Amino acid sequence: MLRLFRRREPASPPPTGTPREGLLPIQTAEQLLQPPHRQALLRQITALLALPADCSSQYVLSALHRYAAFVQETPASEVHHHSGRGGMLDHGLEVVLKALQIRRGYVLPPGAEPERLSHEADAWSYGVFAAALLHDVGKPVVDQEIILYDVSGRRLSHWEPSLGPMTERPDANWYSVRYRHGRVHKLHEPVSSLVAHWILPSEGVAWISRHQELLQAWIRTIHGQMEEAGALGQIILQADRESVARNLGGESPDRLPAPSKPLHEKLLTALRHLLIEEALPLNRNGAAGWRTEGDLWLVSKRVADALRVQLREEGHSGVPSNNDRIFDTLQEHGLLTANGDRAIWKARVAGDGWAHELTLIRLPVTRVWGDPETMPAVFEGAVEPFDAGSTEEGEISNNKPTARGAAGPAANTQIKGQAPERSDQANGEPAAAAESLTDDVDGLPLPPGLEDVLDGTPAEHPADPPAPDTQAESPGELDHEAPLPEDSGAACLEWIRRGVADGSLFVNTREARVHVVPEGVLLVSPRIFRDFAAATGHEWSAAQKRFQKLGVHAKSPEGTNIYRYLVQGERQGGRINGLLIPDMSAVFGPDWNPSPNPHLARADDG
Repeated sequence: MLRLFRRREPASPPPTGTPREGLLPIQTAEQLLQPPHRQALLRQITALLALPADCSSQYVLSALHRYAAFVQETPASEVHHHSGRGGMLDHGLEVVLKALQIRRGYVLPPGAEPERLSHEADAWSYGVFAAALLHDVGKPVVDQEIILYDVSGRRLSHWEPSLGPMTERPDANWYSVRYRHGRVHKLHEPVSSLVAHWILPSEGVAWISRHQELLQAWIRTIHGQMEEAGALGQIILQADRESVARNLGGESPDRLPAPSKPLHEKLLTALRHLLIEEALPLNRNGAAGWRTEGDLWLVSKRVADALRVQLREEGHSGVPSNNDRIFDTLQEHGLLTANGDRAIWKARVAGDGWAHELTLIRLPVTRVWGDPETMPAVFEGAVEPFDAGSTEEGEISNNKPTARGAAGPAANTQIKGQAPERSDQANGEPAAAAESLTDDVDGLPLPPGLEDVLDGTPAEHPADPPAPDTQAESPGELDHEAPLPEDSGAACLEWIRRGVADGSLFVNTREARVHVVPEGVLLVSPRIFRDFAAATGHEWSAAQKRFQKLGVHAKSPEGTNIYRYLVQGERQGGRINGLLIPDMSAVFGPDWNPSPNPHLARADDG
């Protein structure tokens, strides 16, 4: 049972003058929540929950004060939403408020009889409150490195969040925040449960625990398993998205009038976010880009599509549908290195045993990464601009030196030339550990469930049209130049077929999204759909939904779409989740039967 801790305030308020630039004062919860906009949020939150005064103080206000003391004035992201001072606190309060507003449109618990609805309504509302408050609280634990200082600015030690909030350190008066290099994407979600007892009172957790259906959904939500969390997960995802959109200037139902960011700033912010989240992988075969000494070379169409999808998911309107408009905007503001009077370069990208001729854009690395320590390693191969004509008007200059600077699994529909041989992927060295199957870093296996984290709410769709006929074209007779089907689900399946056939989608490797198992083909979800979206411009959650309508995947024994597999290796283990396609020919065609990955085995829990 999570325990109620006794909060100890500092012996005296923090000093008014900062002893050194970049340090922030450790403040009490009362000081942090004093600004009028935060007081207004607190009033709205307590009003929506509408609990008796004593219960509100014990269950709600105490949790909000603990949250404030825990996150202090840390940012919510490095370069994306709420990235300024106090961003985590503001974002957390906003998500709580939005989640409680959205909750009013849900009947919870789902499908319950009227008597039970009346009996459990307040408990479910509190579950929404608690899940929203905890949704990002793991970021200071795993994404940020926080150093504590005494009253004179002398360095003390790293802050260990698992030992309690900074206010528990009477000798600490200041702190600094920096983001960890090479942090693991989405690890903060399952980690939030490790520090939940510093935020929620034990009575609040006990209240949630008395309702088993609520408890199950709540645990899945705070671990980032939003698809399996049902309505509760959908509420938190939507609330998080609306808070992000409001902060970034996108469309939100309650957005207040504010100066609009120019398009080039939105594009640059989105690009940095996609690179940090590894939605645009770098420096490997099949990647979205390659970093040389002074430049970042990005596959033009793939990056433009990914930027467009990202901005629309953030709620921005007026996003250009024409790629040239995106490139022109970046070029006009000095974010691109022009090729004569054009933004597009034609170049040959070559690594160890592979080479591709690609259409690229070129950005100075200093415009993308302000801190040299956050820059990725230099590509070990070569990026060679050449004069090969152009697919558009004008010619491409050949007066640039070869850019020397390694390339990823995400498929690239623009790749031409020397694709890796299939035998190098499917029959080579399979994934022996969770290192890439679960985005492991430095040999640290991720907690179960991380692989299947969803970070977007599936879009609302009109009545679903009939699923397309997936047998219209044999996988063994692929036309790689033909347009993809209009239906996003069928398009995704065709994209996967082409990718495994031409080698741009890896199979059974550490980086692969496609694995052969004894039961069929496992597609790592939702990452395979995110890769598809980045490559084609489709909305990933809609494509995932339409893909499931095709009926080519099998339901698990529990009736869900997700199958769980254990990753077994010499150094470590982990889990990988995905959709299981029993018929291998649906992906590989009738003439290619790769061997199963020996390091994957069905989990006992299905």
